[in-house]
Amino acid sequence: MLKPLVVGLGRSGSGLHLKTLARLARRTAATGDPLLALPVVGCDPRAEARGSAGAPGELTAVGTLDEALARIDPDTTVAHVCTPPRLRYDVIARLAQHGVRRLIVEKPLAASADELDALVRLRERADLDIVVVSHWTGSRLTGRLRRLVRDEALGPLRRITVDQHKPRFLRSLTTDGHPSALDVEIPHSLALALDLAGPAELRAARCWDLRCEDRVLPGLGGAHVELAHPSGVTTLLCSDLGAAVRQRSVVCAFEGGTATAHFPLSEDDDHAQLIVHGPGSEADHHVFRDDALTDFLEGAYRGFAAGTAGAVNFALACATARLLCVARERCAVVPRPETVPSTAVAPTAVAPTPVPAAGVPQARAGSR
Repeated sequence: MLKPLVVGLGRSGSGLHLKTLARLARRTAATGDPLLALPVVGCDPRAEARGSAGAPGELTAVGTLDEALARIDPDTTVAHVCTPPRLRYDVIARLAQHGVRRLIVEKPLAASADELDALVRLRERADLDIVVVSHWTGSRLTGRLRRLVRDEALGPLRRITVDQHKPRFLRSLTTDGHPSALDVEIPHSLALALDLAGPAELRAARCWDLRCEDRVLPGLGGAHVELAHPSGVTTLLCSDLGAAVRQRSVVCAFEGGTATAHFPLSEDDDHAQLIVHGPGSEADHHVFRDDALTDFLEGAYRGFAAGTAGAVNFALACATARLLCVARERCAVVPRPETVPSTAVAPTAVAPTPVPAAGVPQARAGSR
């Protein structure tokens, strides 16, 4: 069986990956086909993060990557890299040096175009099998949207509108892992748009500030991104991180109707909804289970076991990361230096002109 290593026990590492891995271990063991072995080895330099992560028997927590590497067998390890984006390349390079080849990396893949290029070279040189977290594109809900686009049951797709809103005051005030709102929710919806409508150019991007009772956090209030696809589709992505209510919805406007998709809002529920309006007919409203992250990780682990996990996913993740890098440049958003206070971010700006997306590396057949 494969054995997980989680590097970074913050919100994504502890709140999402650890919980999902424990659920996946129980689910596959119950079917008589166990996929992964617990406990997970977890690594984080913060004592408070280690102390609050994982249930008894599910986690062995250590404070350094060296300690974690001493406890694993590289040949059976799947490393989950859940650090802030600016730290990911160094962590992946250390893991590769130690012989770890299977990696699941949180989005976005890299914090800059230079880091992304370096990671692409490292992947090829070290023969890494990298899967980037993109459970939206692997969800049952997106599968239904993909079929509507492919079959043209409502005619050709014309426009995609995504709204990802939530109040994110506390995390923005107490952590500095994300330099702007572009790095929080937008990577999910950007990957989804590229998956449904194909490659795109950036038409516009802007961020705004998050205003609290006594503080202003530059660039963390929300983000607006507009894309133009050669297929003729236009995309609008909007994420308000100072919203009063949560929303994760996608509206696909076709020539002959619309499909409105509502993703589960949190780990508190795992049901999605799809409302399809066709010409001259009543709306079809579908509600169904869609535990996308558990299904995504199961697919990744089964792919690792078969040697076919990450090639296609990595190409999409690179395209997403490159467009994000262009959006950051147009918003004058740069990663926060370690020595600068967490509120010191460059001012935002608007990009009214199209910017072409950079190329995507070719998927490798038989990636290990």
